[in-house]
Parts: sequence; structure tokens; C-alpha cells
Amino acid sequence: MKRVVPLYLLLALIAGACAPLSLISSPASQEPTETIIHDTREPVVRPTPTKLPAGEDSQNSRRHLEALAGIGARWSGSEQEVEAGQYIVNAFDEMGYDSTFQPFTARGDDGETIDSANIISIKEGDSSNGIVVGAHYDSSDEGLGADDNASGVAVMLDVAERVKNESTPYTIHFVAFGAEEAGLLGSQTFVSSMSSAETRNIVLFVNLDSLIAGDIAYIYSLENEASARDWTLTWAAANGYDLQTVHNVDLSDEGYPCGDYGAFEEAGIPWIYFEATNWTLGDQDGYTQVNPQYGDGGAIFHTEYDDLSYLEDVFPGRVDQHLDLFGSVLYHLLSEFGN
Repeated sequence: MKRVVPLYLLLALIAGACAPLSLISSPASQEPTETIIHDTREPVVRPTPTKLPAGEDSQNSRRHLEALAGIGARWSGSEQEVEAGQYIVNAFDEMGYDSTFQPFTARGDDGETIDSANIISIKEGDSSNGIVVGAHYDSSDEGLGADDNASGVAVMLDVAERVKNESTPYTIHFVAFGAEEAGLLGSQTFVSSMSSAETRNIVLFVNLDSLIAGDIAYIYSLENEASARDWTLTWAAANGYDLQTVHNVDLSDEGYPCGDYGAFEEAGIPWIYFEATNWTLGDQDGYTQVNPQYGDGGAIFHTEYDDLSYLEDVFPGRVDQHLDLFGSVLYHLLSEFGN
């Protein structure tokens, strides 16, 4: 069952869009109780996964990943989502960005009223035309949300710092979306708030979602708007990164978009989508991220296995490798694409 805690603190932000989110006090800690469990089951024998080399450029994104996953499950509209938002604001502030809040109240998929906010930081580029880089910072209420989607926010924050004082062809809008899990509410709010002129000025939306658990790193795009996708695939191949795509990809779930790209597509804005999963497994629909003997039948996101310690134990080296890959390709895309 989805748990909702109203974000009464965010409502106060409507009057002052640039004021920081308030921190939520943690409940008093309790003394742990030791429980002895006698497990009589036979141990499960699993093949040892191949140890992947650690990413060379993952330290900064790793720090953000650990901090956000350490907050725990961050269901849309919860106190934990507020705490994650405060962390993101502080991170942008330390880089020298000014963050703007976009508070909203919307009805979620289950009919519940959700109070949340988008967090926006802008890096001026050589052109007034813009690229929006987005990642949602809430999570499902199962697991700790390391893959979905602390990983996407971590890569976004890392790359935002790397491009902060560099020349970029386009102005970059870094957006942490709230309440994605309740029905893509943050991205819908962001896109609907733009004027027609602002929408025309956005040349690309980059979606970062679930980057560290899956077997294979992917980039998706519509086939008729694939210039950024193909540029990125070419750069990755030339620089030793195994980034793949799925041509004519169908990311819909019963006709509805499965991620924040949906609102941008509806507005006519080209998009690319970074994700780690495995389209060769299960129903070959992208929902089976790893071998079905791991996670919940091969699924990590939206399960109890969306936990950094589990991923480190079962797939040694994968987290850092994927953080390195996605951070590197995104950095070079923002720095060079369009020159």
C-alpha cells in the first residue's frame, strides 16, 4: 500500500520560491533488540557474477547516490521526499547554482492528493536554446530507491558540477522532479508551466532513471528524433563505453508513458532516455533488469532489492561502472553536442 504524508512544509514555499526546504527531524533512535533465528533451509547456490572494473569517474556521483539512498524510501509526498529535496538544494548551492522551487499539488494515480515540488537549477550556455536534464527524486515505498531513482539524481548532480564553469552550446536546465511515482506529476507540472515560446526553445529533454542495477546500459529515443541518441552512441563507442539502444522502442505501459519523457513528447520536445536494464530477458519489455534468479524475478526497481548493499553484494563493481558510463556520456553530450 502506498503511504502518503502531506508536505505541509512545501506549501509554504509558494510564497517564496527560492527559500530552502525545511529539514524534517528524525524520530528518536531505539535500542536494537537481538533476535536469534535458526535457519534450517538449504543455502541457495548462485553463480558468482563477473567482477566489473570500478568506474574511473564515479566518486562524486557515488557520494550523492549514497546520501540519497541513505534517506530510505522516498514516496511521493512524504517527509523523506522533502529530506531528499533539501539534500539536492544543498548540493546545487555548494556548486554555486541558484535553485528555484516549483511547488505543486496534484492528484496521484490512486486518487490521493500529493503535495510536492520540482527543483530547478539553470546553467547558462552559449545559446538561449536549452536542454532539460531531468531525474525524479522520489521513489517507490519498497526498497531504498538506490536504483530508482537516487542513481539518476546522483548522475545529474555530478554532471551539473562538472559543467558549471565550462562553456556549453546550450543553456542547461537541471530539474529534479517530484512525485514521479505517483503518476509523473512533477514532469507534467514542469512542462505545463512553460509558455509556447519556452517550449520551442527546448531542443532536447534528457531523462535519467534507474541507471545502476540493470545488466546493460541503454539510451532510447524516437526514431524520427534520434540525432542526440546517435551522437551519444557514436561518442560512447569511440571512447570505450558499452552503451546500447533499442530501435523503435516501446516504453509505454498499457498505452501510458512509463517515465518523465512522456510530458515532453506530448509537448513536441525531442527526448532521450538513459536506463540500465536487459531487453533480452523475460518478456523482452525492459522490465526484467537482471537474471531472474536475482531480485524479484529479475526486477530490482519497485522491490525490496532496490538497495545499494544488495547490488554491491550481488553485482560487484557494477554500480561504479554504470555511474562512470552514464556520467561520462552525459557530460560530453552537454559539452559538445550542438557545437
